[in-house]
Amino acid sequence: MRQIEVRTPRFAPSCVAAMLAVTAFWLSGCQRKEVQALLEPSQAAASVLADETIALVRGNKHVMLITHDTSWGQASTAEEALRAAMKKHGVTLSTVNASLGNPMLSGEIGLKAADFFEALDKSAQSGALVSLVGAPLLTDSDIARVKPGHAPVLVMATASLGDKMGVRTDPVQLGRLLDAKVIQLAIIDGAEPSAAVAGKPDSKRELFARHYRILRRPD
Repeated sequence: MRQIEVRTPRFAPSCVAAMLAVTAFWLSGCQRKEVQALLEPSQAAASVLADETIALVRGNKHVMLITHDTSWGQASTAEEALRAAMKKHGVTLSTVNASLGNPMLSGEIGLKAADFFEALDKSAQSGALVSLVGAPLLTDSDIARVKPGHAPVLVMATASLGDKMGVRTDPVQLGRLLDAKVIQLAIIDGAEPSAAVAGKPDSKRELFARHYRILRRPD
């Protein structure tokens, strides 16, 4: 599998708080159209994630969704876009709210193994399991616990979910999970330089291709 090297910056809690405060101030000064333009890439990613999910559910239109718990506030604009896209496809969503940690404090941020396994168990009768909060933080022993034949797992591992922070995942970890068939697909930041949108022009796909790329499980 091709290795992708991405350095993910680690910020001190005070720096994160400062960046969020500056971002909030900046957005408050933007016109509505400008704000919408900033949100559109993550909304396009959510729409593509919905399309990719539908391609894997094989007719079972019940999907389990992992999203952040209330400590991170209301649903992100990306989640709202995903729910709207799923509804158009006739998909019924059930939700697992994961405790991701506090970005204002020191410590690991991400989808804990316990929350992932809870969602995986609940998705046994579902067509797919979708995580908006990155890939699970699994050790080798955790990976060994994942039984074959589970519902396809798709993750959005991006820095932003529109108006909320996203949860990026180390691409090396994503590669391990893809190779182990724990996840089937991941959306990450960064366009492929040679990316081309096949078929008829699609504004959302084109916007997606300028900001994101898809990592897939090797066949």
